[in-house]
Amino acid sequence: MVKKDMYDYILESKEAVRNIVEKQDEIFEKALAYCSKRPVEQVYILGSGTSYHAAVSAKKAIENNLAVKVFPAYPMEFVDNERVFNKNTLVIGISQAGRSTSTIKALDKARELELMTIAITADAHAPIQNHAACIIPLSIGEELAGPKTKGYEGSVATLIILGLKLAVQSGKISQMKEKELLDRMIKISDNIPEIAEKTWKWYKKNSEDLKKCRRILVLGYDSCMGAMLEGTLKLLEAVRYSVTGYELEEFMHGVYHAVDEETYIFYLGSKGNHYGRMVAAMKYFEKERGAHNYMITSDLAQKTGGNFVYPFQDDECFASMEYVVPLQVLARKLSLDLGIDCNVSSDPDFHSKMGSYTYE
Repeated sequence: MVKKDMYDYILESKEAVRNIVEKQDEIFEKALAYCSKRPVEQVYILGSGTSYHAAVSAKKAIENNLAVKVFPAYPMEFVDNERVFNKNTLVIGISQAGRSTSTIKALDKARELELMTIAITADAHAPIQNHAACIIPLSIGEELAGPKTKGYEGSVATLIILGLKLAVQSGKISQMKEKELLDRMIKISDNIPEIAEKTWKWYKKNSEDLKKCRRILVLGYDSCMGAMLEGTLKLLEAVRYSVTGYELEEFMHGVYHAVDEETYIFYLGSKGNHYGRMVAAMKYFEKERGAHNYMITSDLAQKTGGNFVYPFQDDECFASMEYVVPLQVLARKLSLDLGIDCNVSSDPDFHSKMGSYTYE
């Protein structure tokens, strides 16, 4: 059997999301029954890396429909620094491998506080199964590449659908509204293979410049914050040099001093209140600092230079599911040209050495 590549898993994201939607009644049955016993008045979604980024991406859709506060948080921040809780708090720990030591510790704290706990994992036999009152399977199939791409899209979809179903169960939204939102999500995920293929063609046109890069900044805002965080991580995992992501306004407060002609900046230009400010920033850094600028956007006016322009849906609830794809593909294609096999860990024993994975 031919070993799959990171790029193959990007293409499989479409079917992964569709599978979760099609099997939603089975996937979420136990969680809905569990959550029916107490009202859900606020939600913490805990995870590291891709899992945390999925939480950030799902936050807006869940809050918009479930109408409760959602807190994406790093597990150890929850363990070390969270002190005040509503007794009807739902704590969701998400770990694709199901071995994250920090997420397990956070779920243990939540259980000690007698909060509601759910774990989401792709491994039916992983240690995390023993640290939550209820388990939701991350039904995406196998993903053996190191940098998770299909897992990100599947995690976002799982979190959002859980939020929608809880909203229907509590009378916050109608089943008709739920279906409308699921249709919007499927429409976006169905575009993932095409976005990936067009990104590869875009990369070929710009590869000579991109291969010279050794420092990348990724800027995002609003609905693309999750895509910015996850895209930054994929690039770091794949090209293995300096890549940093910032919220656009945060970037304005000091970071700009470090931009020069050797800096490559990727702008996630989704439609929204801050888009004009992002375009202004791009023009400034090209003219004043000589930076290498690349915008990812649906704005046809930006179809110049090395920008990647595609008819994104720009849906406020699901934008991060589509805007992350060009960065995922860039990570893989650029790593190939740099001679890096990002499917292979730089240290397969790292988590064991550091204790960041639990092996029970």
